[in-house]
Amino acid sequence: MRKFLIVFALFVVSINAQTKDPNKLLDALKTRFAKVTDYQADVEVKLDMEFIKVPPSKAKVYFKQPDKFKIDSEGFAMLPKQGTNFSPMQLLTGDYTAIYVRSDKVEGKSLDVVKLVPNTDTSNFIISTLWIDASQSVIRKVETATKRSGTVKTEFTYTPASTPLPTVLKISFNLGEANLPEGPAMAEKKDNNRRGRSAKIKGSVIMTYANYKINKGISDKIFEEKKK
Repeated sequence: MRKFLIVFALFVVSINAQTKDPNKLLDALKTRFAKVTDYQADVEVKLDMEFIKVPPSKAKVYFKQPDKFKIDSEGFAMLPKQGTNFSPMQLLTGDYTAIYVRSDKVEGKSLDVVKLVPNTDTSNFIISTLWIDASQSVIRKVETATKRSGTVKTEFTYTPASTPLPTVLKISFNLGEANLPEGPAMAEKKDNNRRGRSAKIKGSVIMTYANYKINKGISDKIFEEKKK
């Protein structure tokens, strides 16, 4: 019933707006990204969280169609599971209803807002909102409410616009309450509010990409798990 009410409410909003075909917008995203058969890049990862202080770390990312994705980190890099793989193929698979909501003006760009509502209870997200730059066939922002990992917002910066791969990816997350290991910051928080080791986990990760190698061929062995 809840899912029906969400879809119905969004349908009412869409018919009162200047409606575009959301599936055509999504198909354009997939068509453009399908031209990227594989890529690898160097990434600098910066984590901003209240209770965890770590220096920026370096990583390499690898992708191969249709859904192979891997991050190799030199040291510690805490990344939320949602958002790091920005492939439209990964995002737009599954059984969902796409609903066109409105057109937004963001930083001088006209973006189309599309909501995705899963049609099955087995999906790991409740609802996802996409801000699509139809002129470039790229996603500029995604906000996803998940069942287990709270809310995740991902913002994309592209330079140059000749490829659908971002140069900066900012992931903001709010994972709700969780228990954290004891440490200086956590001990101070415990003394201040007597809440023990429970704290709200929210923050952001900024991933800056460089040295892209696109469609050069990547072996499947890159994505195999190393035996411990």
